[in-house]
Amino acid sequence: MKFINRIKWYFEDKFWNIQHYFEVKKCKKLYPDYEDNEFNVGSLKHVWGLQSWDDLTGKSASIYTMNDIDITYDRKSKLYMLGIETHYMFKNQNGESAYLMDLLNAFTTFMDENGYSKEFQFPMFCGTPSIMNSANSIEELYTNFKIFVLGYCAVYERANKI
Repeated sequence: MKFINRIKWYFEDKFWNIQHYFEVKKCKKLYPDYEDNEFNVGSLKHVWGLQSWDDLTGKSASIYTMNDIDITYDRKSKLYMLGIETHYMFKNQNGESAYLMDLLNAFTTFMDENGYSKEFQFPMFCGTPSIMNSANSIEELYTNFKIFVLGYCAVYERANKI
């Protein structure tokens, strides 16, 4: 029985390697900047991330690590997507607000270090006033997140004073 399992795993491994080879070849053809590494999966490309303190991989922030905040670019839809870790429990909204402000500060540092503008003009009137976690540019994504964080903190700061 062990011998049969070994043969089974051997062929499954070979099949996966062949399948992976052709997937990478297809992605390199579709997306010239594609590299077969932990920052790329299909049409997704990891742009930046702040690794969570409880990530157990021991690797730097990538698409496979647990990140408190990260930016991923979808080459197919041509959109940047923002992800934040919301699996933490806080004692109250003050803790949540502090956590979100820390993430905003980290995002701001990323913007400064990489020369992105933080002055994206958000079309509020005669536009679509909604806060999305995907955008056409990193600047727009930053503005959406900043509006969300500052609004969230302001609402709960006022609620705690009442």
